[in-house]
Amino acid sequence: MTPLRDALLARIAGDEAALVGLLGDLVRAASPNPPGDTRAAAAVLTDWLSRHDVPFRVVGPDPLMPNILASFEGARPGPHLVLNGHIDTFPTVGAHRWTQDPLGGAVVDGRLYGTGSSDMKQGTASMVALFCWLYGMRDRLAGRLTLTAVSDEETFGPNGARYLVEHHAEEVLGDCLLNAEPGAPTTVRFAEKSPLWLGIDVQTMGCHGAYTHKSPSATKIAATIIEELAALEETDVPLPPAVAEAIAAGAAEIDRVHLAGAARTMGAVTLNIGTWQGGVLVNMLPGHCAIEADIRIPWGIDPDAIVERARGIVSRHEGATLRVLSKQSPRWSDPAHPMVGHIQRNAEAVAGWSVRPIPSLAGTDSRLWRERGVPAFTYGTTATNVAMPDENTDVAEWMKVVRIHALSALDYLTKETDR
Repeated sequence: MTPLRDALLARIAGDEAALVGLLGDLVRAASPNPPGDTRAAAAVLTDWLSRHDVPFRVVGPDPLMPNILASFEGARPGPHLVLNGHIDTFPTVGAHRWTQDPLGGAVVDGRLYGTGSSDMKQGTASMVALFCWLYGMRDRLAGRLTLTAVSDEETFGPNGARYLVEHHAEEVLGDCLLNAEPGAPTTVRFAEKSPLWLGIDVQTMGCHGAYTHKSPSATKIAATIIEELAALEETDVPLPPAVAEAIAAGAAEIDRVHLAGAARTMGAVTLNIGTWQGGVLVNMLPGHCAIEADIRIPWGIDPDAIVERARGIVSRHEGATLRVLSKQSPRWSDPAHPMVGHIQRNAEAVAGWSVRPIPSLAGTDSRLWRERGVPAFTYGTTATNVAMPDENTDVAEWMKVVRIHALSALDYLTKETDR
């Protein structure tokens, strides 16, 4: 341990109670997306930054969805590290089934409960606090540190991180991104599959339900299309060697964290029919049906090739049309990047955790940095009951992750002779 690391750890220890209070306040400031109004939650974070005399800006195209942007230069030239977390949450699910107030932010038996407490207000609070701690040490750091606390992540919308990388690229792209989405503190995620979202509409004449000879059924056609789309899941995937090796090496931990079958799913094309809308009355033959398909594309697959295969399936059915709702190419960062090494060493030192670099099943804002060639890594707490009743964060585990975030960022921004 060195004086600078000792000073940082001492500062974290002194702020621990306040940090738990920050997370509680953040949970109590509801920010479900949709509808996406994050003003109250953003104000909790900007108040914290202001109390610590840290300069920041609020930017974004929609005043209901503010993004917090802050940056400072260290004392010497060095790399540019970007910290990222999001302010919005999923809407509260099954409020009547919670044992705690979904917006209470209460700590019960060492766990802080509430909508977004896991995904990802704990991580965003960690990033904001970390930025403040390192701002106070800026005369000892090399390079630059930037904070991006964003809105509009849960729906992959245009008003959050996407807006920042498109309109403030010179400030936010940097040399490396550290994102604090939850997953498991025994894994650091260096890649994620890309969502391909397709809309499929089926239009027929429709008629009275007793006269099925008069018109094809739009819902039956849609059901057949769904069955045929399932063939996409059999796509042969030529994974890049580094990704394949990471999945193989981490398979046991991947399946432990995400349940059996997760490691196989990571390297496969998957299909989920997210929405289905068809029919008006039980005694009317449907003349219209619309479905939305969420296809997750692994590395080594061109999403355009999947689109063309899906289009070929849909085109075989009269009255059916396909629309591409969203499409991205999957990207991955080097699992041997120095940031991964910093996280692994600090996780072992702080908590005795052996951390494996793995891809991610779910999407995060990290993908937006990877699309622009910036190495991006996600490290966070255990994702507990995300988008479920009694979502919560283990406070003791979170405090260990906070320290790992802080020490890893310090390592990245400190020259070897100054550590």
